[in-house]
Amino acid sequence: MHILIAAPAFPPFIGGGERHTGTLARNLIERGQSVTVLTSAALKESDFWRGCGQEVEVVEECPNFRIIRMPILPAPGGFRGLLAWRKSMVLLSNLSGTNKILQSMAERVPSLTKLDEALSYIDKQVDVVHGFNISWEYAMMVGWRYAYRNGIPYIASPLAHLGTNSRDRVALNSTMSHQRYIMSTADMLLTNTLIEAQGLESRGVYTAKVGVAGPGVDIPESVAEFPESSERWKPYVLFVGRSSYDKGALHAVQAVLSLREKGSNIQLVMIGQETEEFRRFYDELADSEKRYTHVLGFVSEDLKHAFLRDALALLLPSRTDSFGIVLLESWLYGRPVIAAAAGGIPGVVDNGKNGILVPFGDLSSLANAIKLLIEDEELNSILGENGRKKLLENFTWEAVTDKVISAYHEVTGIPKPI
Repeated sequence: MHILIAAPAFPPFIGGGERHTGTLARNLIERGQSVTVLTSAALKESDFWRGCGQEVEVVEECPNFRIIRMPILPAPGGFRGLLAWRKSMVLLSNLSGTNKILQSMAERVPSLTKLDEALSYIDKQVDVVHGFNISWEYAMMVGWRYAYRNGIPYIASPLAHLGTNSRDRVALNSTMSHQRYIMSTADMLLTNTLIEAQGLESRGVYTAKVGVAGPGVDIPESVAEFPESSERWKPYVLFVGRSSYDKGALHAVQAVLSLREKGSNIQLVMIGQETEEFRRFYDELADSEKRYTHVLGFVSEDLKHAFLRDALALLLPSRTDSFGIVLLESWLYGRPVIAAAAGGIPGVVDNGKNGILVPFGDLSSLANAIKLLIEDEELNSILGENGRKKLLENFTWEAVTDKVISAYHEVTGIPKPI
């Protein structure tokens, strides 16, 4: 089959959703499928509002794998302007009859340009269109429109961030009326978890077919030696992800510092993209507090895995994860996870069995969970090993790719090869 993947960003853009989409595409190629990716030129999140690229870029990675990257126009007013635009969309979504207006407004999220030129590079019959990431929906919407115009089956993988409740700002950003319409008119809704599917249905997304595939974990060929210069940081808990409030980065710092005030020797290591929001918060910390909070920014994959392997536990106290691939990476080394009971995370982590779930933003619960895993080594080991078992049984890329290819055959009616 020839699959058209429509996504707002694609590797080398760094993010869980992008890693998911990129690895899936390459696994499909290895299974003999043909893949075209329609995406943006973005390499980092700020490109979505600052703009990037000048011309359409087409990369032929191999005879059956083409990536088409479109430029992005800057958002008027930058990030604050885009935020105001998004808030106005949420408000309009509460009014009836605004679906077409919202679809037009969504063309700035992000402002992809030169669409006609980009679409002209799709020069062979597409069997199925697979759209990703409803929170930056224009790329997904472009794929949806292309499928509709050409009578091609459309699969929606929203990677939806559903927050903590139906009125959560994060949830509202992914469930506006035009977004629900795109997902509801898809030939199949293919989610990361059953909780994501149920959460979307409870918010008015009704699709004839629903499937659950989830992401897989990338098993590295090698893992770096743990840096000798960092040995003094042990024992540490590890945060991996964008250092924002919604990801729980500020809460991770506050919880660790509260434990240190009570005499604990635990430290925090943070890996991932720094945000201006976090930098302002971090700059206000005392030097004595910064001494035990090690902000590394982006690191190589093999070094990230070295920190995962040697951590006391992984912290993912986020309300904006539809899944959280780093949970699987932590389990790969038998390390337990402490995460927020928000978004799609409760569909991945079984509380008390392979990790500990705490309410988003609850510093006391987060600190107590860390303290428990420091003091109870047996529980720490049991949770980590149970996570590793779940990973190997459910989240290898072989198993995930099988589910996705089965979904393609189901919506297209193309028989599976014997």
